[in-house]
Amino acid sequence: MKVEEVERLLVQFYEGNTTEEEESSLIHFFCTEKVSAELGKDQQLFLFLHQQKEKPSLPEGLESKLNRLIDEKAEEERRFFHRNRSKRNWKWVGSIAASLLLLMVIAYSMGVFREEMRPPTPEDTFSNPELAYEVLESTLMEVSTNLNKGVTEVKKTQQDIHKVTCEVKKEITKKH
Repeated sequence: MKVEEVERLLVQFYEGNTTEEEESSLIHFFCTEKVSAELGKDQQLFLFLHQQKEKPSLPEGLESKLNRLIDEKAEEERRFFHRNRSKRNWKWVGSIAASLLLLMVIAYSMGVFREEMRPPTPEDTFSNPELAYEVLESTLMEVSTNLNKGVTEVKKTQQDIHKVTCEVKKEITKKH
């Protein structure tokens, strides 16, 4: 047998693609032929395999145990990624909503949604200063209330972000 043929069969053997006939021809080659130094390790392996009369036995039930462990790990992985995916989705939704809101506020303040770019000339809308003061006070109360609601939502979001950060840190330290 030529060295090129032996090397080709060795590649197939190590990939697990040889037949029993090809393996026996490799064993025959290594037992009968003088082998170069580069094939010395392969010769030792095949001589060892040739000396083994019977295949080593596997413990009973090993395959079912391995299959059960694989299934358990696959289920753990599925649950982990499913749980984190939903949190990640809410984070993206919140980020997008906050970005859109910020863009709308900036656009409105710059006059993009107004028909005219220059502000209208101020006119007197109230002839009674006390009535003007009441309207101003109620407007400022409404602005204050809405601002406080926004601050509360920001605090809740910060708490959620802190919780997620802590969970990520725990998972990272578990892996190391």
